[in-house]
Amino acid sequence: MKKEKVKKMTGIFASFFAHTGHISKDEAKEISGLDDESFDEAYSEAYNIADKFMETEGENMDKFMDFGSKKMDKLMEHFGAKIEEYLEGYRW
Repeated sequence: MKKEKVKKMTGIFASFFAHTGHISKDEAKEISGLDDESFDEAYSEAYNIADKFMETEGENMDKFMDFGSKKMDKLMEHFGAKIEEYLEGYRW
């Protein structure tokens, strides 16, 4: 189950780059390792993020991080405190 959640996050992230023209949809699917149905869901979710990103002017990276982080927070909820503990010790 955890592996599938990580694959989905990877699929969404890779699909974002496909939607913005940096890689192909097939490349994003290959990167994700998802089956067809799961990848289609991730690709659709990434479209919403990419669409909002492309609509913004100026601080696009800030907007990308905002939209993307909300989605990733939701997907990572079940990983719990382990991730938070790790990230707290990491210097960005």
